[in-house]
Amino acid sequence: MKYLICLVFSLLLSACSTGFTEVKQVDDKAYLQLSGNIQGTILVLDNTTTVHLDSADTFSLDGETVAKFDLSVGSHQIEISRGQQVLVKRKIYVTNGNVFEVRVP
Repeated sequence: MKYLICLVFSLLLSACSTGFTEVKQVDDKAYLQLSGNIQGTILVLDNTTTVHLDSADTFSLDGETVAKFDLSVGSHQIEISRGQQVLVKRKIYVTNGNVFEVRVP
């Protein structure tokens, strides 16, 4: 009887084990997301690309206007200015699937 109970118990334990596989897909791009007061501001990316944020595609997130830009993976220099005043000047590093968020004052 003991052997039968042990056999049934071991069969129950082996039936409870299942295989689990997980597949993660990482985005091949990185993103720069600007939030805050972006009206009248200019983004200069890597001292070459200039974007007037008034004309950029924006969306609303938690009641704020947000602009999101695709970036290549790696190191970038960003500068955000309004008029002659530089508001943000940073060197950032982004990897695949990451979003680097900058709050514009």
